[in-house]
Amino acid sequence: MQEIYQKKFFDIISKRYASRSSSILHDVMEILNIRKGAAYKRMNGETAMTLEEVVKLSHHFEISLDAIFRSDKYISFFHPFIGSQRKGTTEEFFEQFTHFLTPLKSNDPAEEKSLAYLANEIPIFYYFSHRYIFNFLLAVWGHLHWEDGQISITDHNDYDAEIEHFRKEIATYYYGHPVTEIWNSNMLNNLYQQIIFCITIRGFKDQSFVSRLITDIEKLINHLREVAISGVAAIDNAGRDDIELKIYLNDFGNYLNLVLYKSKYIRTSFIGYDYPQFIVSHNKQFYDFSMDWINKIKKRSALISSEGYQYRELFFIKMENDFKYFKERVDKLMGIYYN
Repeated sequence: MQEIYQKKFFDIISKRYASRSSSILHDVMEILNIRKGAAYKRMNGETAMTLEEVVKLSHHFEISLDAIFRSDKYISFFHPFIGSQRKGTTEEFFEQFTHFLTPLKSNDPAEEKSLAYLANEIPIFYYFSHRYIFNFLLAVWGHLHWEDGQISITDHNDYDAEIEHFRKEIATYYYGHPVTEIWNSNMLNNLYQQIIFCITIRGFKDQSFVSRLITDIEKLINHLREVAISGVAAIDNAGRDDIELKIYLNDFGNYLNLVLYKSKYIRTSFIGYDYPQFIVSHNKQFYDFSMDWINKIKKRSALISSEGYQYRELFFIKMENDFKYFKERVDKLMGIYYN
């Protein structure tokens, strides 16, 4: 029994870190302070590991022991920020996204990668290529989670190099394989409400940023239309033009942002992407259950990408009318609170 559990433990590690399998042995040697032969014997179950060794490795590789010892019905989740050694920062936020993008980086077609995104709000990856929307959201996230005092929204250059690097990673890896996204007709409303609220509390440091932000949202809507028409997985022309992007419209079942990633080696589920909801599970049964649910939603959805002309036009007419109404509200509120 010990040998079976131990092999299962290292099998999960090898699948989770398939893209850097050569470093697993080195990590085991370093963490347990043992030689290569001793590490091999633990990895193939010949030598029984102590409880202390199991705990050390599970912490390092972020493997839940529930996945080894509990039944398949018991699902554990990983929260990337609870227990962090330092207070949440934008750098840490980026580091976590980079960490979770790692499985998407392999270009090996044999991995059979795919990704499904059920969007309560617009998929977060679209925001990274729009400077003012992204800076606005950074300010809101920072105010809610990391800073005290009055919010002050302005155009920051502090993270430009890092953000630009991150944007390129998003374009290359998120849309580097088949993607299915399920949108809803109100997925920009939360962004609109945040902007309006920030105007009423005079959260913007200068009025010009608001103008640039509104222009950026208009560019985003145009970009969404282009992506939906093309049905091709590409942002800023960075993706491969042979990768299909399927976009569906459904106003039922979109209660949260749920991302499901699948490859030959791993099944990963992401729920939310912001504090405190951001939780991650590598439980295959949970992934399969969630994907079954998404597939049922797809059957009751309207395809709006590529050939889905009629529903797409209706969708964007509503989106443009909502934006027009939002822009009028912003103009009136700016006149009240900033003049």
